[in-house]
Amino acid sequence: MLENNYSQSIRELSIIIKISQSINSTLDYEKVLQIISDGMSELLEIESAAIYLVEKEEELKLGATTPPLDPHVPDNLRKIILSDHPHIKKVISSCKALLLPDTKTSQLTEAEKKVVEMRQLRSLLYFPFIQEDFVLGVLILGTCNKSRTFTEHEMDLGQTVANQLSIAIQNTRLHADLKNHKDNLEKIVAERTQALKTAIEQLQTMNEELHVKNEIVLRQKEEIETNLNHLKTLQVKLIQSEKMAFLGVLTAGVAHEINNPLNFIMGAYQGLENFFNNTVPEHKENVSVLLNGLKTGVERASGIIQGLNQFSRDSDTYNEDCFLHSIIDNCLLMLHNKYEDKISIEKFYSKDNLIVKGNVGRLHQVFTNVIANSIQSIENKGMISIRTQKNKNKVLISISDTGCGIKKEHLEKITDPFFTTKGPNKGTGLGLAITYKIIQDHHGQLVFKSEIDKGTIVNITLPSDK
Repeated sequence: MLENNYSQSIRELSIIIKISQSINSTLDYEKVLQIISDGMSELLEIESAAIYLVEKEEELKLGATTPPLDPHVPDNLRKIILSDHPHIKKVISSCKALLLPDTKTSQLTEAEKKVVEMRQLRSLLYFPFIQEDFVLGVLILGTCNKSRTFTEHEMDLGQTVANQLSIAIQNTRLHADLKNHKDNLEKIVAERTQALKTAIEQLQTMNEELHVKNEIVLRQKEEIETNLNHLKTLQVKLIQSEKMAFLGVLTAGVAHEINNPLNFIMGAYQGLENFFNNTVPEHKENVSVLLNGLKTGVERASGIIQGLNQFSRDSDTYNEDCFLHSIIDNCLLMLHNKYEDKISIEKFYSKDNLIVKGNVGRLHQVFTNVIANSIQSIENKGMISIRTQKNKNKVLISISDTGCGIKKEHLEKITDPFFTTKGPNKGTGLGLAITYKIIQDHHGQLVFKSEIDKGTIVNITLPSDK
């Protein structure tokens, strides 16, 4: 019996590893879904499998089946309405696996009967794909023509692997979305660049006419200056958009490349834990420290990836719930290697969990830019202090450093586009200009206080109705 359990555990672990390796080899969303469908069918030795993905609140789309469907099947035949499939609806609402031992004795709707008859299904297993308490879709495994019983171990194994594979589904979705975003952004940049070129040509023509007509010069001067300022602002926004698009693509790639090995490691961890729990429990205590260390390492790496995703998210809405303490902590995590050996960080956070309405990704930019400037201002050893407090319907964030300080004559210019006190190749001078614009868009205030050789204090005020 022990030998059979051992062989079964080895088989399961081998299949999980094969699934992970296959997913690692592609970024194609549909291929990943087919790999998961085929792999889960093989893992639990079931003839038929199907993956339905949540598209709308009451609608799911068929992503993959085992054996595969004809690729020419129309889209309208690949969609189901959730109210017509109560068993799928129950799995999504409960976030738990569901077993139908025998479809011949189960109460089914007309829509469910149609699927059962078409695929000749008897015993059905439903597993939700869950990520952070959110159901991405449902995996349905079914026997054909004859019923079958399933052990608790098979149910637990199927749900555990489904939970881990949900990361791969989310990653490939993210990659596809970012690719579409990048393609659209490149088109917009090209259109805006052409518009800028046209505008510049028009300005040159206007200048030639101004030289001929002196009376027009005075009337047109203010208009030209306004247009130039608008072009400069537009240029800042274009540069910012390009930076965020590149950062988003880069982050998605990093997240995918790291998450897949983490998925592989977590799958191996689950297999090892099941092996020691079920096959050689007498050795569990000897390896528990190693297993716990493996799990902790994966969780810490996943936390870093989540921080990267928060930092690089790009959205035009200013109605998101922004948890300021979490955003600041994410920024410190991203900048940790810049200050860990020379600067100590003091945090004096408000006891209240400060929340403001705004844009999560752009507030990450604000605090990253401000903290990065504080780090760069400290040449040797120093300290950065971060204080937060709530005052009626406003939130105050104060970031102070013991750096070199800013000259008085520069304080009024540091938020101007392209203004910088750094040497060549040390920066574009856009950081604080973008920061100032983002705070304005949040209806907040950005104030600087500084003394040479004593340090700088940056006070950020944001409105809050929470």
